[in-house]
Amino acid sequence: MKGKKSNICSIIWPGILALLWGLMKRGFPFTILTIWIGVAFLSCHKDKREELFVISHTVDFNIQPGLNTFDTHIYDIGNIPSQLDQRLDDTGHTIDQVASIEPKRAYLSSIFEDVNLDFIHQVSILIYDIDNPVNRIEFCYLDPVPFKKKYGIELFPGIADVSDWLKNEYFGVEIRLNYREVTPSLIQMRFEFDFRALGP
Repeated sequence: MKGKKSNICSIIWPGILALLWGLMKRGFPFTILTIWIGVAFLSCHKDKREELFVISHTVDFNIQPGLNTFDTHIYDIGNIPSQLDQRLDDTGHTIDQVASIEPKRAYLSSIFEDVNLDFIHQVSILIYDIDNPVNRIEFCYLDPVPFKKKYGIELFPGIADVSDWLKNEYFGVEIRLNYREVTPSLIQMRFEFDFRALGP
């Protein structure tokens, strides 16, 4: 929708302000702080591109018990229907009207949101071409995951244009998790993510 703020800027802007306020209290030069604030504001300008439609996906996977804290544990989920053609038909748009497709929201939880996920330290999720798996890009992440009791993890949506991957009939995602504690039990997990198609 027109005039909507960039999704990533709406998330990081409070953090930028908190950082600058902390530096100001420590006596950091006011002129430099003013310049930083101006640059941050200009970089997070209003996103004037029109959101044409949203494509939503949900995938499930299992975390096995007893996994260590040293390795990056990878969960590969392939053959996910793109749904791009269906959403174009549903909304009456053509692919030529789509300038880019970007992550909008990503959420990780147990299937019933009944498991405390504070054992998860880092999350990185990539989209890849199932016919050429090396053609991949990260589209959401959280590093580190805040250490507190939680039953779901809201990830930062990246700014990658994933159009090339969604133009295929199917794509895959690779979920990379690092743990701060040994995994406690078999956990049925769910990853929900939305992409937004943007006009010029």
